[in-house]
Amino acid sequence: MKLVFRPMQWLVRQSNKTASTAANPLLRWLNPSSEVGWWLRVLRLGLIQFGVGLSIAPISGTLNRVLITDLQIPAVAVAFLIALHYFISPVRVMIGYRSDQERSLGKWRTPYIVLGVMLAFGGLATAPFALILLSGEGIIGFWPAMLICTAIFLVYGAGVNILETIYLALISDITPPEKRGKVISVLWVMLIMGTIVSAVVVSGLLIDYSHQLFIQVMQGSGLIFVLLTVIALWRAERLRPDGSIISDLETVRVRLSLWESLGKLSGQKILHGLFAIIFIATMAFATHDVLLEPYGGQVLGMSVSATMSLTALWGVMTIVGVVSGGLLLWRQTPPVVLIGIGCVVGLLGFGVISVASDIALVGPFRLGVGFISLGRGLFLVGSIILVMSLTDISHAGLFLGVWGIVQALAQGFGVIGGGLMRDLAQWFTGNVVIGYTAVYATSLLLLAAVVFLLLFRLGRQLQVDEIRMPWDGVSEIPADQLTF
Repeated sequence: MKLVFRPMQWLVRQSNKTASTAANPLLRWLNPSSEVGWWLRVLRLGLIQFGVGLSIAPISGTLNRVLITDLQIPAVAVAFLIALHYFISPVRVMIGYRSDQERSLGKWRTPYIVLGVMLAFGGLATAPFALILLSGEGIIGFWPAMLICTAIFLVYGAGVNILETIYLALISDITPPEKRGKVISVLWVMLIMGTIVSAVVVSGLLIDYSHQLFIQVMQGSGLIFVLLTVIALWRAERLRPDGSIISDLETVRVRLSLWESLGKLSGQKILHGLFAIIFIATMAFATHDVLLEPYGGQVLGMSVSATMSLTALWGVMTIVGVVSGGLLLWRQTPPVVLIGIGCVVGLLGFGVISVASDIALVGPFRLGVGFISLGRGLFLVGSIILVMSLTDISHAGLFLGVWGIVQALAQGFGVIGGGLMRDLAQWFTGNVVIGYTAVYATSLLLLAAVVFLLLFRLGRQLQVDEIRMPWDGVSEIPADQLTF
C-alpha cells in the first residue's frame, strides 16, 4: 500500500508547492502593506460613500417629485426640507475639531461615525412618511406635518454631516499626505456612482409606482446603506496590544475652529471676489436641484420611473464634466477659464430646458439637463483648483474648508430660492410652465453675470502662474468639506 500511495503523496506535495508558489505573488499583491492592498482598503472604506450616494438619490430624485407633482405640495416647502442638510453643514467644522482633539489623545473616531449612521438611518427610514404626513388625508394639518418633517430631515442632515466629517477624517488618518487628494477623488467618484446606481435601480423598481412601494424602496436603501457602513468600518481603526490606535500618520493635526478659519480668510482680499463668484454660480446651478424631476412630471408628463432616470443622467454627465476639467487642466488651461467654460455650458443648458415646455420636447430637455451637469462638473473642478492655486500651500486645507461651506450654503439658498420663485411665478401667472421657466431664466442670468464679471472685472486678477492640484504637497486636505 505504501508503494501505491508514495507516488500519490509526492504528487500532492508537488501540487501544493506549485499552488503555493503561484499564490505567493498574489498574496504579496493583496497584502495590506502593499500599494494594491492599501488601495483595496481605501475602496472598502469607500463603500460608505457609495452607500451615501444610494441613500441620496431616492430623496433628491423621487421624493421631491412625488411631493410637488403628485401631492401638489408647494415647491418651497419641499425645497426647504431637501436643503436643510446644507444649512447645518457648518457643524462639520465643529464636530471635526472635537474629533481631532480626541483623536490626538488616542481616542477612537468610530463612535462619532456610528452616531452619524444611526441618525442618517433614522432619517432615511422615516423620510418617506412625509408622503403620508404632507398628503393630509384628514389625519394631521399641513403645518404640524411640516414641523414633524422638518425634525425628520434635520436628523437625517445632522447624521450625514457627522458621518461624512468623521469618516473622511478617518480616511485622512490612514492616508499619507501625498496620496490624500487622489483618495478624495476616488471617494467622490464612489459617491456619484452610488447615486447613479441607485437612480437606475430605483427607476426600474418604480415602473409601477405606488406610495407603499416607494416607502419600501427608501427603507431598503437605508438598510443597504447601514450594511455597507458596517463592512467599510470593520477593523478600520486597528489597535496595538497596548490599546493605542494604529495609524499611518503618527500625529493628528487639530484643525482650526470655524472662527479662526474665517479670521484668516479676512486677510485674503483676492479670495473674497472668488468666493462671491463661487457663491453666485453654485446658487444658480442649484436652483433646479429640487425642480428637475417635478418639471419632467408636471410639464413633460414623464413617469416617476422616467424622471428618476434623470438623476442617473445628472451623475454621469457630472463625472464627464469633472474628467473633462481634469484633462483641460492637464493641457494647462487656466482654472479661471475652466470656471467660465462651465458657466457658459450651464447657461446653454438652462436655455435649452427653458424652451422644452412641451411633452414632445423630452429629448431636448434631457440634453439641457446634460449640459447643466457637464457645466457644473467643469465649474466644480475649476473653482477648487483656483482656490488651491491662489492660496499659500500651508493654508490650502483651510481655504478649501471654507470653500466647502460656501458651496453648501449657496446650494441651500439656491434650492430654496428656486422652489420659492417657482411657487410665486406660478401663483401670479396661474401657469405652471412659467413658474419653472422663471427659475431657469434667473439661473441663466446669474451664470451670465458670473461670465461678465470674469471677462470684465475679475478674470485678470484670478489668473495664476502655477496650477496646483489638490494632491500637490498639501498636508491637510479637508476631505470632510470636499466630498459631499
